[in-house]
Amino acid sequence: MNRLIDHALRAFLARTYGPDLARFVADETDVLRALPELPVVEFATAGLSRAANYVSKPTSEMFEDLGAWMTRIEPIRRLLRFSGRDFHDFLLRLEELPGRSHLVLPRLGVPALTIKAEDRSVWLIMADPDPAWQHLLMGIVRSMADDYGALCVISVEAAGIRVDVCDDQFAEGRRFMLQEAAVAGALS
Repeated sequence: MNRLIDHALRAFLARTYGPDLARFVADETDVLRALPELPVVEFATAGLSRAANYVSKPTSEMFEDLGAWMTRIEPIRRLLRFSGRDFHDFLLRLEELPGRSHLVLPRLGVPALTIKAEDRSVWLIMADPDPAWQHLLMGIVRSMADDYGALCVISVEAAGIRVDVCDDQFAEGRRFMLQEAAVAGALS
């Protein structure tokens, strides 16, 4: 599992900050890769903390940037967009994220989420709050708001993330179809 996370971290750092930072972090975390029992979150936190120190950025922001970067990977974006017809629906279905993640990566350990909706606010509450997961999820939500064309304010408060949706049709969202154009053409 840590090899997969290591690969994702290297790709994120190389594409976002350049290959030099990715190599620096890879060299620094070689010892950690040899420890298969190290939990995924601790492994990722160690690598992102080194990268954050290198670029003088808080580790929480690195996790948020990682979450946003993940949504630009088209298969992940498509799975997330499949979760809801609009941004509000997407937020309400995030409760299913841990189960869906478990189907693909059983050892990832995405914390359980409870969703509470109040008027234009949606709370994403974690059973066991973890700052790494909170900020990663915050990055995913921020990026998906852009993808749907929604304007919102996102903040971490106590055990959860509060999303205040100001306008769910603020801008034109990215185009989304259930099947990619190449696949759709081949099926016609």
